[in-house]
Amino acid sequence: MQGAKPIDTIRVLTGEEAIDAYKVLSDESRRQILHALRARQMSTSELIDFLSKQDPEKAVKPQTVRYHIKELEKCGLVEQDGYEPTRNGDSHIMQKLWRATAENVFIATGDMDVIPEREESDLDRTLDIVGTMRTLGLALKNEQEMKEIAEAITRRDKIYLTGLQFAKENLREICELDPKLYVLFRRILSVVRLEHNDYTEYWEISRKITDVLREAYERGKGKNPRVY
Repeated sequence: MQGAKPIDTIRVLTGEEAIDAYKVLSDESRRQILHALRARQMSTSELIDFLSKQDPEKAVKPQTVRYHIKELEKCGLVEQDGYEPTRNGDSHIMQKLWRATAENVFIATGDMDVIPEREESDLDRTLDIVGTMRTLGLALKNEQEMKEIAEAITRRDKIYLTGLQFAKENLREICELDPKLYVLFRRILSVVRLEHNDYTEYWEISRKITDVLREAYERGKGKNPRVY
């Protein structure tokens, strides 16, 4: 194996690069690959073995791992770092080695406003969601109850989106923030920053939705034996 080159201690991503990295790292397998490559160089076959050990019950396909590596490479989070022989060094066939480009990656949150928030719920799509809940064992009383839940979810999402703009303003004050923390605090602040009336209505609607669905879940326990 070639001697591993030192990697950057920290890398700050901005602009389109930041958005691309956020989207790529939304996949858990890619996050695991990046974490492994921050520790040391690894070949594709080593990464396949690594991912297989993370979840022994999950089949890890070589072509899928290669795809994940290419996605990480495209946004500059990993790079090729030499070659080594396959089969423990007794082969003339060489395989690529990969490494992370930095030990720590931060995303400039001022560039993250364009990351899609959850889509604003239209009534038809929400009705589809609630209808699917019925097939999962939630015994709704009737079509009217289903429609009322759908309307409540739609209203709650509209209130949430009003607070989202305030949340983004808060987060712009922080120059760098881990993307997972950014999403977490954006979600929290979107509710915390609501005006008093909107805040009260948001939680009243949320409680109504969960209470109705809990009752529907309990009524449907005959279809779903895991409900107690």
